[in-house]
Amino acid sequence: MRSLYKDFLFIYLPIQRIQTDNGTEFTYKYISETEQCPFDIALQKAGIEHILIPPRTPWHNGKAERSHRNDQRYFYNWEKFTSVEDLNNKLKKHLNWSNRKPMRTLDGKSPVDLLREKLPAALA
Repeated sequence: MRSLYKDFLFIYLPIQRIQTDNGTEFTYKYISETEQCPFDIALQKAGIEHILIPPRTPWHNGKAERSHRNDQRYFYNWEKFTSVEDLNNKLKKHLNWSNRKPMRTLDGKSPVDLLREKLPAALA
């Protein structure tokens, strides 16, 4: 059922563009004029626009940076992992909690609440 839900979201809420920093996990723009990063190649194949923030401007990715800080604070600093499977199981629980947590930046709604609100509009 969960896989069906993910497929449903991908069909009705297709990703149009992604914004990232300039890390080499996302782009080789600043290290090679000829070689493309696997992430860029995958986005091109999927028809997804890749937007790069200006170098040395992490505030352009403020929401992502805040999310990383919260994951570090509430998950990685607290949990210990005995295996990759253990990490994945604990991460799944953390993300379940995190995505249902009300946030001031979302007017007191959780990401799941916001998605539920926007989903009907995407189907119209």
